[in-house]
This record gives sequence, structure tokens and C-alpha cells, in this order.
Amino acid sequence: MSDLLRSSRMGWRACVAFAAVVAALSACSGGVPTYAPDYERPSRELTPTFEGAPVLPPPDLTDDGPGSLVRVEPVSGNASFDNSNSTAVRIVYRSTSGAAGTPTEVSGLVAVPPGQPPAGGWPVVSFGHEMIGVQPKCAPSLVGDFLGYAGQMTTFLNRGYVVVLSDFQGLGIEGQPHSVVDSAALGNNMIDAARAARRVLPSAGTRWAAFGVGEGGLAAWAAAERAPTYGAGLEMVGSVAVSPYADLTPLVDAAAAGTLAPGEQSRLYMLALQSLANTSPGFDLDAYRTGLATERWATVTDCAPRNPNEALRLLTEIPRDDFRPRDAGATDDLRRRLGDAAVPTGPPAPGSVPVLVIYGTDDAVVPAAGIDRAVVRACAEGDPVEVMRRIGDSKPVNDQVIGSALSWLLARFDGQQLGDVCVGAT
Repeated sequence: MSDLLRSSRMGWRACVAFAAVVAALSACSGGVPTYAPDYERPSRELTPTFEGAPVLPPPDLTDDGPGSLVRVEPVSGNASFDNSNSTAVRIVYRSTSGAAGTPTEVSGLVAVPPGQPPAGGWPVVSFGHEMIGVQPKCAPSLVGDFLGYAGQMTTFLNRGYVVVLSDFQGLGIEGQPHSVVDSAALGNNMIDAARAARRVLPSAGTRWAAFGVGEGGLAAWAAAERAPTYGAGLEMVGSVAVSPYADLTPLVDAAAAGTLAPGEQSRLYMLALQSLANTSPGFDLDAYRTGLATERWATVTDCAPRNPNEALRLLTEIPRDDFRPRDAGATDDLRRRLGDAAVPTGPPAPGSVPVLVIYGTDDAVVPAAGIDRAVVRACAEGDPVEVMRRIGDSKPVNDQVIGSALSWLLARFDGQQLGDVCVGAT
């Protein structure tokens, strides 16, 4: 992976958010261990780098369906993992697509904490990353610093969790389409990532939780919804969905009215459209773009543009009218397609998994109105949902969000019952 590609990916808002999350997580946890300047670090050629880092057994490569491993590769030289005495591997594992339900292969990262596992095995946290792009090269696991996610993972590693980060279907592996709105595929990928972690480390337990932001928030919510039926053999204790793409239909209304916010909200709309073009038969992408939107589409939807600042300028200069649907029929069709992709997808199954939904009312990218609708539907269906609705907040992640998420997940692993189901739902 070239330095150019790494730096290009860091140009978008999502990468700025990654850095904020890392800082917030470190603040909540006390950060990764630090050492005096004269600390003599062991040679990078040693494996593992630090004495005490766990040595993993040979992986179980038995092919028995979703969650089984295809390939395992060691990760070395990452400061966050090294400083926490953790061991990490890049994996390719089997999963299931969304609508078609066909077998797929997905890449990702698994990181293992040092020490002895508790009774019942290490608990597992499955991370869902923010929207990056829809091209195979956009996978976090392909970048040397993993777009900052190693720092986030380390916070949970230091608390005694095995952590797995899925790239999601179509990112990291050629030949499979990626969609930022395919909740079924994203949820399956999160569940199967937890299964794959247990194949990497047999001492990982069956109890697990999900945490995700944006696209990853949709994945985390979808995983909780699908766990009772698709997640057999595992016990999912809870899910935290931060600013999830739970219902993006308000973007359609904004595009039709010419009020779509320039910048990252426009890019989210574009990648949602590109996702449908990649995965939804009969979808006409040109019914939703004209002029500069069409001309600059490839550049501004690229997760690794040659010049990120120039790409951002090109994005913000696209007139809002260039995103208007062609006619009322196209508007209705797009609203229907994004509505079909929204969560919840139906009444809760027996054994429903609790979900904490966290979002800001003034988020400039993810429309709060869509999350409001999703929460109201979930509560009406009887889903076990807790809501942290941050009035006036425009940022998806801050210290309060991370602290609340960590405490909430710990309570779920401890078996505590939800205290405020649907309080704060509008």
C-alpha cells in the first residue's frame, strides 16, 4: 500500500473522526501504556515484539460455513498493538451476502489481549468502521495504521476483550460489491467476524457485543437484529450504534428539495446511490445526477483521491440542483429502496439483543430525522432500545459518547437489565 493511498484516505471527514475517536477512547481508558524516553525497546524483528504478548495457536481453517477462516496473516510493527502487548492478525473469513444470501469472503483484523482468559473465555467486541468508500482498496485492514482503528481496539484490549474489525463485504477483496446501506450483509459480516475471532483464538468465548459508527452503526444495529436467527452458537449481549445509517430516506427529500448539505452529506448521498447501483437490479444512477455531479463523481467518491484537498473542493462546488432526482417517479423509487434498507426490518425475534442508539440532533452528515424514525419504529415493535439523543450536538463521537458506550457494554456483559427502554424516543 503506497504512502499516497494512505494519506489520501485520511483526507475525508471519516478519517478526521477516526482520530477524534482514538483520542476520546484513550482519554476514557487512560490511554495505552507509555514508557520513559530511555526505555530500550526490543528489536522489531522479535516475534512477538514484546515479552508477554500472546502467542496464537495455529488457526482453525476448517471450512464449515459462515465465520470459518480462509486465511490468517500476522500483523507486526503497529505501535498501538505493540504497546498494549497484544497480538493481531489480518484475516479473511466466510460470511453471507444480504439479499441473495450467497456465500462471501470478508477481510478484517483480530487482536488478542495478553494474559489468561477469564472463565468462559475472552469476551469479544466486533467493531464497525465508518463509511470510507465502496472500492476494494478502501478496506481499513489494508492500510498500515488501519486508519486509526488500532488505537480504538487497544482500549478494549486493555479492558480484557478480544477485538475484531471487519472491513465489510467488498472492501479488501476484489469481485464482491460493497454497499453502505445493505444492512443484512453488514450485520452478517459483524456476526461472522465474532465467529472468526473464535477460530483465531479458541480461548475466545461465545459472548460478544458490537460497536459501530455511521455505516458501522448500521452494521451493529443490524447484527443485533439478526443475531437471534443468524447468530446461532454465539451469545450477543448488546450493540452500540453511534450515528447509524438507520434510515437515510431524509437524504432523498433533501436532494429533491435542493437542500442537501454540501460536503460530506452530499458524499454520503453519492455513496448510497453508488451502493444501490452496485447491488440493486434496475437502479438507474443517472436518474439522480447531472452536470458536475456526473462529471466529478469518480473523483469525489474515491476513498483515496490523488489530492484529497482538491477532491473536497470539487465536492463542495457541486451545485445542489445536480443531485435532484430526475422526476417524482425517481424520487419515490429511491425513497422506497432506501426505506427497504432501513432498520429495523421487522418485528423483533425471540431473544432480541439490546441496542444503545447514540446520535446528535444537529449532525451535519447523518440526518437525525431518519434515526428518529428508526428508533420510533423499533420501540413500536417492542425492540429493547435505549436512546442517547444529544440535543444540538453535531459530532458523532466525543468523550461522553465513548464513556457512555463503554459503561453500557460493560453492564450488558455483566448481565444487567436495561433501565431506560425507549426513554427519549420521539
